[in-house]
Amino acid sequence: MNCRVLRVRRAGSYARLWLEAPDIARRARPGQFVMVRPRGADAPFWRRPFSLCSADGRRSVELLIKAVGPGSRLLAASRPGDLLDVTGPLGTGFSLDVTGPVLLVGGGFGIAPLRFLAECLRRRRIPCEVFLGGRCREDLLLQSELKLAAAGVACTTEDGSFGRRGRVTLLLAERLAGSRKPARIAAAGPEAMLAVVADLAEKHGVAAEVSLETVMACGLGVCNGCVRRVNGQYQRVCADGPVFDAAAVDWSQA
Repeated sequence: MNCRVLRVRRAGSYARLWLEAPDIARRARPGQFVMVRPRGADAPFWRRPFSLCSADGRRSVELLIKAVGPGSRLLAASRPGDLLDVTGPLGTGFSLDVTGPVLLVGGGFGIAPLRFLAECLRRRRIPCEVFLGGRCREDLLLQSELKLAAAGVACTTEDGSFGRRGRVTLLLAERLAGSRKPARIAAAGPEAMLAVVADLAEKHGVAAEVSLETVMACGLGVCNGCVRRVNGQYQRVCADGPVFDAAAVDWSQA
């Protein structure tokens, strides 16, 4: 479908796009994604997958774009009024059937679906804490929005430019070593980070869900180009995920 860009906010190599997409906004769940393609002669053939960063339930959805390749650079350069080719919402999102505290762990760009999840948890009066990590300060995204939805936001950077120096899993390990056990962990970000999150969750006996990042071609489960070994069999990240039980994922390739 054609979706009009309503608003754009840029910060370094990142851009936040608000799209007019009433049907997607009504049906969206945290952890789901959309496939997006800019229009025009220079646009790439394949759509690109982007997690839903937020949805107002009525009219609009928000995407977080990082300008990396030709397609994402075109999307990040979008202006209000532009039309984008969008398909969604797609995939399986995070579970909301939880009654106790949830720990959200995001690595850089991976924070996008967790911001949506934090807002849904707040509306359900379920407390959450956010641990956010990045290579540098520029990668620590959506802090102000997360602080409104979460009980606390703690940050790390690998270069020490903001928050604690180190990786975000350091904060998670310290939190899990404490006496207050969370009901669940939800994580999104680089696969190496997710593998550590899964290991920590298993060690401390805490359920965890992870949103896997992978290259997708169709996004509809047709091409089988994004399969991962989960529960001992190959599953499609786009159709069966992207959110999976962390304990079920084969992390041997991470």
